[in-house]
Amino acid sequence: HARRLGIRTLRPWDVAFTAEDLRRRRYRFDEEALRPYFPLPNVLEGLFELSKRVFGLEVREFPQDAVWDPAVRTFELRNEEGILLGMFYTDWFPRPEKKPGAWMTGLRTGGPGPGGVFLPHLGAMVANFPPPSTEAPSLLSHGDVETLFHEFGHLLHQLASRVPIPARSGVKVAWDWVEVPSQLLENWAWEEEALALFASHFQTGEPLPPGLLKPMVAARRFQGGWRQMRQLAFAWLDLELHRLLAPSLSGESSGEEVLDFAEKILAPFSPDEVFARSHILTTFIHLFSGGYAAGYYSYLWSEMLEADAFTRFRREGVLSPRTGRAFVETILSQGDGEDPEQLFLAFMGRGPDPTAFLERNLGPAPGPARPTPPR
Repeated sequence: HARRLGIRTLRPWDVAFTAEDLRRRRYRFDEEALRPYFPLPNVLEGLFELSKRVFGLEVREFPQDAVWDPAVRTFELRNEEGILLGMFYTDWFPRPEKKPGAWMTGLRTGGPGPGGVFLPHLGAMVANFPPPSTEAPSLLSHGDVETLFHEFGHLLHQLASRVPIPARSGVKVAWDWVEVPSQLLENWAWEEEALALFASHFQTGEPLPPGLLKPMVAARRFQGGWRQMRQLAFAWLDLELHRLLAPSLSGESSGEEVLDFAEKILAPFSPDEVFARSHILTTFIHLFSGGYAAGYYSYLWSEMLEADAFTRFRREGVLSPRTGRAFVETILSQGDGEDPEQLFLAFMGRGPDPTAFLERNLGPAPGPARPTPPR
């Protein structure tokens, strides 16, 4: 494929372009063709409906005048008894002074208040989605939809918490647990029953056609092995920097020493020495204090946990209120009030199984080899 594109030897800077070209040709799938079916207002409406239907958590807009930008909106989250669990801001569009990316932040942690009242939480979801124009609302890519669902998972973890100790509440949990609710929510961005709630053309209202949905789902596993190996490489580099290099460094050590060490560690994960040399270390901010700091492996561990947890939704119904309420009761509301292992056991009734994670990323394992027929 690289030779057909005129690339004699594939280099690190060619990978993204070549992979996207191959994905389009193999699956006849162009993600840009999906944007008209994901207008932000529709996606939000569908996401909030999903929250109410599955988790019993209702989102209502609650306009406030005191916001930091006219595009910022405010909402409240209530449970089925009508109890106010929390409020949150949404800030979706780029501004010159705004940092890139997307994130959820907890602004105030609630807890027991005077007279036995549980004071509500306060949070915000922030992103840099394409702004609306005079011709169209903000049109999201499917990757943007996943991002939105991801941050909403963090928000529910923060606002649905009923832990009485603020330091143990919400997303103040172990690194290998904090991404479980957020990554779990991403699954609904791929489910046909959930997509039916919000995926419709912004002009015609037509639902997402099967001709676009099927290639999108089929392409989900594309380069799953490459992505998984990449995450394993980052996690291993993070661990080895802290385990081997950090204890041996003196105050006079040079930057080259650190870069050479990273190249050596990444070599077994790389196609050749050029890939190993073009490593992430100089921009790998997750390594430092305030980041993951020897805990980057938790991304994959969290993904394994949430892929396994979603098998219960698949088994009992991806829009099952019973399963959704169980998830709220055993995980979302518990914060760090119990060991994550015990919370997972409470929801699944067993320990973790990596099968769903491996099948989602790499495909089903091949069956047993057929016996060789006698000659």
